[in-house]
Amino acid sequence: MSDRERFKVDVLRKALKTQRSESLNRENDLQNHLSGLWKRADRERKMLMGQVSELKNEVARKGVAKTLFSDVTSKLSDLKTTVTNIKDGAPTSERGLWSFESDDDAGGFGAGGAERGGAAGSAASESASAGGRVEGVGESAARHRIRALEQRVAAQHEEITALQAQIAQKDSVIGRIEQRNGALAASLEEKEEQIMSMETRIHRLKHRLKEASSFSPKSKGGADMGRGGTVYPNESIGLKASTPGGWHLDGEEESALVPGLEEFRERLDDPSAAPLRNMVDSFVTAVVHKKPKSGDYAMVHNFLGAMESPFRSHKLWKDADEDDVAETIDALEAFILGNPQVHDSVMASLEGAWGEQDRHLSRRLWCLQFIQPQHLDVKKAHATHPALPLARKMVNRITEVRSPQEKLECIFRAARIVFRMLNEGGGVGKESVSQPASADDFLPVFILIVLKAQPQRLYASLEYIASFRRPAQLCGERHYYLVQLQTAVAFLEHMDGAAVSMEVDEFEQQLQEREQLWESRAQGRGAEQEGAEDESVHVAREDDKGVLSDDGSL
Repeated sequence: MSDRERFKVDVLRKALKTQRSESLNRENDLQNHLSGLWKRADRERKMLMGQVSELKNEVARKGVAKTLFSDVTSKLSDLKTTVTNIKDGAPTSERGLWSFESDDDAGGFGAGGAERGGAAGSAASESASAGGRVEGVGESAARHRIRALEQRVAAQHEEITALQAQIAQKDSVIGRIEQRNGALAASLEEKEEQIMSMETRIHRLKHRLKEASSFSPKSKGGADMGRGGTVYPNESIGLKASTPGGWHLDGEEESALVPGLEEFRERLDDPSAAPLRNMVDSFVTAVVHKKPKSGDYAMVHNFLGAMESPFRSHKLWKDADEDDVAETIDALEAFILGNPQVHDSVMASLEGAWGEQDRHLSRRLWCLQFIQPQHLDVKKAHATHPALPLARKMVNRITEVRSPQEKLECIFRAARIVFRMLNEGGGVGKESVSQPASADDFLPVFILIVLKAQPQRLYASLEYIASFRRPAQLCGERHYYLVQLQTAVAFLEHMDGAAVSMEVDEFEQQLQEREQLWESRAQGRGAEQEGAEDESVHVAREDDKGVLSDDGSL
């Protein structure tokens, strides 16, 4: 990702953070304001309820006058009924509720009674009028205060409604902001995914650059410095050389002979890759059932080519470029041909065709063990270098691993170890002290490594690589090193006294002795000579001071 894109992403992140903070602050302010309004409305409600209670109590206290008025009204009604009965000539017992103790009182009711009745009616009227006025004034004041309180409550409700409308509006604004923030977050997630994808691709490109640097110039401190100043560490080939005497193979890097094979296995085990896994398993089963021969390489190549499109279209490889797809097909090749049954069946067929040549080569290498570094013009500083045993181990691993890619990778790493070692000294020529090592410096050392390693079934392995390795990948540096190994084998097959720095007669004599010892050992005779030979080899190892150790390593 460019600096400009990173800057845009940072600006988007800061804007999103600021908008989120402002939205939260606004929401908190609105919530606090609404809470205050509800508290205020609650206080007003409690105050109004108290005032209503006071009015009720006041009305209850004034209820005595209302009761008196009711009583007076009832008495006046009874009096009116009695007067009406008297005028109609009804008997005294039917005069109503009023009772008179004497006739005088009854007889005198005409004039004086009328006066008393009039006075009583007047008093009753005045009492009723007074009670009505008291009741009217109290009820009017109470209704007025209640209406005022209702108006205040209605005003509070309107204010609360207005605030709720504002809150709804703010919520709508917050919703739009959150929607926009969601879009920004989605954009940021997409950018982060792109960044991760680019970082993964950059990591792979760096790894490929390290793998591609085989002829780097002179190295210092265990790393190789390229022409552009780029440092290519030895760890890229599983080799560490922090000090000149501290060269060793890193176990984890050493095992990763096929780049991306473990990642390929993990992807193939993913549930979404079940169709691909079924196709691969079906093909492996068919190959095992067929018991493939050395001429069945075309079947494997055709399947690898046919599987390229399904892998490209699968979602697990959606971001894969051309190099990623090629790496995946290489991993598939190693997955198929690394199957023990497939490998053993193919190698059995190859051993039938190349077995005689492999046995002859093993005999030849054993008989040539008297050849020492000085006979091949290898400097002692290089012959005793701690990198050579590592290269010899990689040559021996050619026949141990199964897939053609792994075998070719062993050749590649063995050759690169030699070049790295040579580049530490800048070559072997007097005029090449500051120059990278050349093929003329490399080949004698590589021949010595193959000779001392004595790899088994080497012809069959070379034919296996040439036949089953994909032609598109059998090129470049690895193919060059494969040719160098074939050249070294051809040189050892036809080596004579004139090809080495050794007297021809001495060469022939020692070769003849070793051949006779081989024959006697093969026929089950000459145990004593073989013991003597082992002793002589031990003495030679001591004389070479590191060329051959006690365990036979360089």
